[in-house]
Amino acid sequence: MNLKLKSVADKGDPQKERLVIRVLNDTDTGEFLVMRTGFVNEAVNIGVSNTYWFPDKPVKAGDLVVLYTKSGTIKDKPLERGGAVHFFYWGESAALWNSENTAAVLAHAPVWESSSVEEL
Repeated sequence: MNLKLKSVADKGDPQKERLVIRVLNDTDTGEFLVMRTGFVNEAVNIGVSNTYWFPDKPVKAGDLVVLYTKSGTIKDKPLERGGAVHFFYWGESAALWNSENTAAVLAHAPVWESSSVEEL
């Protein structure tokens, strides 16, 4: 996978809480989503309670992707060592990552299909 979960910073503080993701290979963030799921007996379960699908944005190997829990405006900031940090915002008002029984799942979903339920 081209992205890798690195850490959760400032757990429990909805204004500072964020997932930090490392870009391993050049890719587009629009092919990835993060799900907040339950975590029991050292395994994730199917209890997905929140999902964030990244908008399309090309990123380079060595960049960082930071997903804040709070609302904000997508932006980039250059890194001193080269590359960039890409900031995204989930738009939640409460902390997401402050429970022991919670897991972050980063999924690669470059191919998908959708349809209005009225059309099915």
